Amino acid sequence: MNTLRFGCIGCGGMGTLHVLNARHIPGMDVVAYADVQKEKAEKFLKEFGGEYATDDPARVFADASLDGVLIQTGERHHPALGIAAAKAGKHIFMEKPIAVTVEEALELEKAVRQAGVKYLIGLCNRLAPAVKRAKALLPNPWITFGQCTDTVSGQACHNLDLIVHQFHDAPLVSVYASGGHYYGLDAHLPADSFIATLRFADGSQACYIQHGRAYNALMSKYSFQLFGKDRCVFLAQRFKDCHLSTSLTAPDFSTIFSGPNFSPVNPEAHFKDVRGPHGYMGHYDELVALCEAIRQDTDPPMTVEEGRHVLQVEKAIFESLTTGQIVDHAQFLARWDTRQPVRRRM
Repeated sequence: MNTLRFGCIGCGGMGTLHVLNARHIPGMDVVAYADVQKEKAEKFLKEFGGEYATDDPARVFADASLDGVLIQTGERHHPALGIAAAKAGKHIFMEKPIAVTVEEALELEKAVRQAGVKYLIGLCNRLAPAVKRAKALLPNPWITFGQCTDTVSGQACHNLDLIVHQFHDAPLVSVYASGGHYYGLDAHLPADSFIATLRFADGSQACYIQHGRAYNALMSKYSFQLFGKDRCVFLAQRFKDCHLSTSLTAPDFSTIFSGPNFSPVNPEAHFKDVRGPHGYMGHYDELVALCEAIRQDTDPPMTVEEGRHVLQVEKAIFESLTTGQIVDHAQFLARWDTRQPVRRRM
């Protein structure tokens, strides 16, 4: 197996996470580091090893010895860097969100498809073990309820992706939402908190609540409940817990991750248990999936089209809460001559 060589662009917290994960993946090496603050790239080179550090991502794109790049600079810079990487023939891992605007996401999508490179957007929770178990326990929920405490820009894309690309197989038909600015977050967006109802072509529905900084300590940062005819699947504690219930007494089945919670103060301390090879959030699995897609010449599980579509779902929510109207999703997508991506069962 030939080793796939990568450069890391963006040497912050998420860069640390992905470089650490790459060190545990056979046949994957990160050997170059780029950051506008060169001292950050140099710190990565010193800590993680490799060949060079730079403040110019163009050097990474021009390096013929590299197969791909890991991009985690924030959504404002993602499209330009992704397009440059695609034109240079580099395979791409890109942290979420894909972009600020749908138009930028479409430019990136076009560049990726024209170049024929593999692209994986970091919507990692779709690969989380508990999420995959929930899908197996209840493949077609009638009602999905999700809630999240965080910024819209930082987290909503993860949860909306699970709703429209994982839990519900039917196409999204309509979106209705209400909300506003309540917590002083996401000033560049129409709202930092909202309640959204999403209706699907098979009649199933999802309710998603984004609630700023109002934490529920019993559920942690986010949670989901999937309701079917005779059962409920409950995902809690940031996807550490998955419970199946068919009665009012006690869960019929539970799987609970027993490792420690992630520590933002010292991410490396809990790396192996929380976000590494034995983690519960899907971060390690997404890099494995990208390497497999490169070697097998297949699409990775979270594609550029799906990253773009999640952004469109978020924009449809904002349009609804701004206008007070139900948004017909097919008509909304037609503004950009796009459609919902075909989903593959994983």
